[in-house]
Amino acid sequence: MPRIPDAVHTSRPWRIHELTRDFELEDVWAVHMPDAGPGDFPTALAAMQASAGRAREPLLSRLLFAVRWKLGALLGWDRPQAGTGKGVQPLRDRLPSDLLEAPGSSDAGLSPLAPVYELDNECALELADKTVHAVLHLAWAPAASGGQELRMAVLVKPKGLFGQAYMAAIMPFRRLIVFPALMRQWEHAWRDRGCPGSKGGSRATVDSAVGMHSIPPSIRALSSLSDIDYVDFFALRTDTGPGTTPEQWARAMFGDVPNIAERLIWRGLLGLRLSRGPSPATVGGWQITERGKDWIRLEAASWFLTGNLLVQATEGQVSLGTFLRYDRRLGRAVWPALSAVHRRLAPGLLRDAESMIRAA
Repeated sequence: MPRIPDAVHTSRPWRIHELTRDFELEDVWAVHMPDAGPGDFPTALAAMQASAGRAREPLLSRLLFAVRWKLGALLGWDRPQAGTGKGVQPLRDRLPSDLLEAPGSSDAGLSPLAPVYELDNECALELADKTVHAVLHLAWAPAASGGQELRMAVLVKPKGLFGQAYMAAIMPFRRLIVFPALMRQWEHAWRDRGCPGSKGGSRATVDSAVGMHSIPPSIRALSSLSDIDYVDFFALRTDTGPGTTPEQWARAMFGDVPNIAERLIWRGLLGLRLSRGPSPATVGGWQITERGKDWIRLEAASWFLTGNLLVQATEGQVSLGTFLRYDRRLGRAVWPALSAVHRRLAPGLLRDAESMIRAA
């Protein structure tokens, strides 16, 4: 889901160009849409809308949006009158008659952005607040590798020096965290379209258990910790086949190196000592300490706790177990609050890994 050159957007005959000559092109991104056809743009918008919701976004994105909306509420950036006024003309007021009469008006699940117009191969949405007047353009175009891809362009008109400073301040967060997470969510939405539960629910049940007495002894025995202070276990039923190894499942969940959100939580909050580069001996920065025919165990430690991640892949099921030992009192103080977030994210982690395994 890469950023792509501005010329890929400006060279196409999109209708948005005639409406945004006084806007700056800020970003252009592409989203891979496997097996998509030229007429599938409305289907993609419907899938994106069905997958929308803060609960489906990565933790770090949700935290950033929560901070942004809280600041907006405190400072009055998002009040109805904040986006209007002298020099601010809603984009819909510029539409020619044929675009005004276009039947489509999907928001693609991007509220509070408001729909401007929708055609068979492009649509536009806008948002105006005290900092910026922004337009988000979605378009359906041939991919260089064949088939079709979704393209997103962001056009902005900052409001004065404050708006320019605001856009500069959020650029690293937007390009490194928010937009990549959004692109992944849209690709998953396309892959999952039509699956049971794809309209707001999960397409497969994830069973969970928390606490020593809820975890089978055969699972507990795979941990390297002599004393276990916290344990949880999540299992996803899957028909992806027996050919996927536990290590492949683990890398689908955590990657070869920790991403930005994982570094924030694992290194920043838990102080875990993680490997920085990719290695056959590590997954997501965690050391591979032992493995069996259908399981693999990862281990990492900080000065106040030690953790195991156990990934097991058996016939028709993949599971993730988390084991912690508190080596200092701080561990007992820090982890309970984080564990609530962890338990909410774990089911999505398994489902996203299954989507990656299927795609591969």
